Amino acid sequence: MLSIQYETKRTCSIMALSLLLTTLIACENAPTRREDLLVQHPEWDAKTVNIIRDGKVVMGMSKEQVRAAWGRACFSCQGTTKGPWGESWEYSTQVVFFDIEGKVVRLATK
Repeated sequence: MLSIQYETKRTCSIMALSLLLTTLIACENAPTRREDLLVQHPEWDAKTVNIIRDGKVVMGMSKEQVRAAWGRACFSCQGTTKGPWGESWEYSTQVVFFDIEGKVVRLATK
């Protein structure tokens, strides 16, 4: 009986630790994500860099710039939509619309 309880507690502890690590890895730290992507793109102009650091998205930004500013699109939402007009990325409160060249052409509040 004692060994069963020990194994159960050990299994639960391992599962809890795995869940914690998965959560920590999955969560993005916005300032870190932004700086990591900015380092990868020295070609972005200073104005765009400052907009990204402020966590904003504006017309004309590329998909990579939007990803740097806001992160990945919402997993629990409807997700992305593609069509001949381009693509849309859904976030928790906003939808970003890209043209066929991958530039932001519209922002909409949900």
